[in-house]
Amino acid sequence: MLKQDFASEPEDPIGVLGRDRFHIPHLTPLQRFVIANILDEARGSAELDKDPNLDLIVDDATMNQDEKTEFPERQETYRQLILFPTGFGKSVCFQLPSLLLSGLTIVVYPLLALMNDQKRRLDEANIPCALFRGGLSKEEWHEQEELITSGKATMVVVNPEILSAPKLRRFLNRFGIAHFVVDEAHCISEWGESFRPSYLALGEAVEAISPRILSAFTATAGPHIVQSIEKKLFMDKNYQLVDAEADRSNILYAVVHTLSMIRTLRQTLLYCKKPAIIFDRSRPGTRLKAELLKASGFNQVRFYHAGLDRPERCNIEQWFQDSDDAILVSTNAYGMGMDKKNIRTVIHSSLPESAEAYIQEAGRGGRDGKNALAILIDDLAARYSLYCRANQKDDRERDMQSIRKACFLPYPALKSCRREFLLHLLGEQQTPECGKCDNCIEGSHTSKMQLDSDASDISPEWEFLSRAEGFIETISFCASHQGVFTSKELIDILGAYGKGKGKYAGCLYGWLKIEREELINSLFMLDILYAPKKGTWKNRILLSQKGKTLSKLARNSLG
Repeated sequence: MLKQDFASEPEDPIGVLGRDRFHIPHLTPLQRFVIANILDEARGSAELDKDPNLDLIVDDATMNQDEKTEFPERQETYRQLILFPTGFGKSVCFQLPSLLLSGLTIVVYPLLALMNDQKRRLDEANIPCALFRGGLSKEEWHEQEELITSGKATMVVVNPEILSAPKLRRFLNRFGIAHFVVDEAHCISEWGESFRPSYLALGEAVEAISPRILSAFTATAGPHIVQSIEKKLFMDKNYQLVDAEADRSNILYAVVHTLSMIRTLRQTLLYCKKPAIIFDRSRPGTRLKAELLKASGFNQVRFYHAGLDRPERCNIEQWFQDSDDAILVSTNAYGMGMDKKNIRTVIHSSLPESAEAYIQEAGRGGRDGKNALAILIDDLAARYSLYCRANQKDDRERDMQSIRKACFLPYPALKSCRREFLLHLLGEQQTPECGKCDNCIEGSHTSKMQLDSDASDISPEWEFLSRAEGFIETISFCASHQGVFTSKELIDILGAYGKGKGKYAGCLYGWLKIEREELINSLFMLDILYAPKKGTWKNRILLSQKGKTLSKLARNSLG
């Protein structure tokens, strides 16, 4: 059943670690954004090389060979510039992940006083830390190396000058660098161009060390400082900008329930404002959706992911940046170093990995301050599958990422304010209703239909299914033609072929064949339809008991 929430929502693992090890009762949303980015990127590329749902709807002949072959894990360093206000608890954003990452976390500080203070605080929290600076005796240097070699310390505190020592670089590279952090990154501009040239060499040090993640923290973000960080630290390569403005009141959240993702995408794009971006989980999925949309008459549409070569990516980025009516289908690779101000619609075609990921990606819209719409297309069959998998695992089997996704899973089924729910997951204790999301505007979606005892248990599913385009007509047709059609025949007669051949035949006229196939496959996945493999009704479409109950509700709704 498509539950509206979990009976016992799992406790947030990031919040638990912040409370137990760092004595922080509640992490702020900005802290959570930064920590989530680091943990997500440490798992490897968030893009999927294969979409498990494509097997149902894609002919292998439509895929290029390079898209059929699995891509290797992305090795390029993930770069992020974090605009973090002074006094907002910045240190925990790299201290907490250091306890979870596989590899060392290196933190560069500008002043010895800051280095010593950091080490003191970590020692007080019983988190071993190695510190390298100029002037260490041979014995002191060996003690710091031993902390790392023994596995006691996973965080290493340095200054820019000592990091230029080949001896230290060779030693650190033996252990693998998960996260390279530059605190007070404005010093690259303010000091590196005057009396501390070692700051200007940090970019070269990063290239030599090759960390999985590079984070630059600063509270000062004037154009000159940002340009200096881009050039000297990021070496003019793409990066992610993370700031306190990721959640904004001009983002209007909405959910559309569907049994056919392609159909809902097409219909949504007919009416929503452009430019628009569609986030998809997989590289092949971006190409498939872009080509289907283009074939449906959307001429200004292209796809984008990290697997494209750099010249092609740059070309697409410029095209999207310059257009006022473009539609870009992308993995979450879009956004690294790009800041298109006037995106009016952000669509997610699958459930994001966490609340943090969703708010940041939805926040690509409306950066000019005007209203933007963030739509999550709720694939009911996919969510049912996710729910079943989540509840098959006990708490001991769940890793941090699966727990974070499980916390977000109730979002599509909410009846209350969507923004309030999102901010609650980010640790906000008291948040008013936004008054702008679909639930706040429309009020409760609770069905006013009187349900008999047989139907009451299925009412949550009916609420979502009844709002999915094509469901009521399709199940009504199936109810009056049980055992008559095979799956292929049903898909045909629901389309143009069935027009004029009986009540509800041809009810999906105007739908693409792939969309009708998606709808029927979804009804099978939701255990509403089934086809026996043998016997009198072999391969013929029948309604399950749940399907029969839903068809009765559909008949009552039609009058």
